[in-house]
Amino acid sequence: MSTREILTLQFGHYANYIGAHFWNLQELSFDYTGTVKTEVNHDILYREGKTATGEVTYTPRLLLADLKGSLKTLPESGGLPEEPQENEFQWNAVEKIEDPAPAKNEYLADIDGEGPSTVETKQYNLENDVNTWTDYLYPRLHARSVNIVREYVHGNESESFDINVSGKGLWKGDFGDAFSDNIRKYVEECDSMQGFQVNFDCTNGFSGLAVGCLEYLADEYTKPILAHPIIPSYFPDNNTTTQEDRDKANIKDSTRLVNTALAIQELSEHATLFVPLCTGDKGWRKPGTPRKFDYLEYNPELYYHSSAILASAMDTLSQKYRNKSNIYTLSDICADLTGYGRKMAAASLGIPLALNESQYLIDYLNNMTKPIYTCITPSCKIATDKIFQLITVRGMPESYLKAPMKEAKEQMNLPAYRCSNVKEMFELYFQANNFLSATNVTICEKPLEVKTPYPRIFSNELNKYGFVRNEDVQQKVENCAVIAGYHNGNFLSDMIEKLHREVSRIKFAKLHKFKEEGLEASEYSESLDRLAEFKDNYEDDFEL
Repeated sequence: MSTREILTLQFGHYANYIGAHFWNLQELSFDYTGTVKTEVNHDILYREGKTATGEVTYTPRLLLADLKGSLKTLPESGGLPEEPQENEFQWNAVEKIEDPAPAKNEYLADIDGEGPSTVETKQYNLENDVNTWTDYLYPRLHARSVNIVREYVHGNESESFDINVSGKGLWKGDFGDAFSDNIRKYVEECDSMQGFQVNFDCTNGFSGLAVGCLEYLADEYTKPILAHPIIPSYFPDNNTTTQEDRDKANIKDSTRLVNTALAIQELSEHATLFVPLCTGDKGWRKPGTPRKFDYLEYNPELYYHSSAILASAMDTLSQKYRNKSNIYTLSDICADLTGYGRKMAAASLGIPLALNESQYLIDYLNNMTKPIYTCITPSCKIATDKIFQLITVRGMPESYLKAPMKEAKEQMNLPAYRCSNVKEMFELYFQANNFLSATNVTICEKPLEVKTPYPRIFSNELNKYGFVRNEDVQQKVENCAVIAGYHNGNFLSDMIEKLHREVSRIKFAKLHKFKEEGLEASEYSESLDRLAEFKDNYEDDFEL
């Protein structure tokens, strides 16, 4: 079996929050005993190697970028043990003076000391202990994974990395050279590479940095690029009390909006497929009202919470091209979803897929009067008709499918009772609910493992398997069934229209920082025109 490797790229602080959860979900589901059947080929996203001391490692095939001062306790070497270097000429030794390392929180200290078994049984207060994404990162990273933008400092408001054009300029300099060299090293290690998955903050300078990288990937490698431009769930300036603060917030909103529009326009040229993500319903200007998920209670102001939701979606969606038995690649996903020049799709997530613990799937789906998933793409409502969609369902036991014939009663009158497995029942459900649509369903037996440090955002009404419990005995949710999807269709025209309309209201003359960084009025106008042209790909009806 070929490995079909994928290189993951993460640009930006919130993207790295999501990445920390994503890689935690991977690594904390590993079975080191060899006794558990695994559906996933972990070699697609991971690489085996050795440290300088000869220790065998298994690390994410990952390159990430963040600002200086964002790492805290994580060393730039990725955290793997390094071989002590002997000085060939002791007389030429130089004393190295470093600032004291930040103290690790209790969770990180326990990982280093007690190990994962102790961590899983303890209660942590990570809602208060997490100040950056490294505060809950479980895996160690390869030495080339961490790439720091030293020209800007994390949290420095006076010289913030907030302009798309600044990021593009940074890519054209030494940072881009070093980053592209690291890409080349990873690619050369691969035997049969699938392509790239690129996740990035699209509201600040990382949007330009990521787009610069995407343009390089498209020119240098003939491989599919799946990109997720991401809008955080909350900005500190969302809640203002004075007129002066509101004026400043409006300027920042406009800047973020322009960054997003420029990024999406360029993604339409350089990405093979891209899917904007946000747990807010609006996205443009402000994240908006938090998306609701039945039986989830999360705080959108905590990146630690909202990023876990998006990471769960990414982990579930990527099952389709990481599954051992489902030979489905990034090329297949892009080919299925991007007909008619429609390179942008929407994403959905249903977490948890919470049946009552004594309920059958056939009754759950038959009685459902609303969508079984929530849209996680901003300013978007997923249509039910004339769409292409790739659906992944995980963790739904076959024993929950339907009642035995002697107990079935009214179930036997339903067409779905003829379904012999979970896949057939979901295919029938989408066939009945989506008119003139094409749906590809992937079923994974293993549920989403929500071990520590996954946030405790599940309702107390659930049992440890994520189903609604009958007994009044509180349990900690250990795993849950999840559904996630990519969707494409005419409905995305409205989303692009909203973005274009909002950004068109901003006069170029007011974009002082963009002008200072070299963006010309003609370039800006041309980008908006191209965004409007991209929308036209979603206007005409199509036939399946």
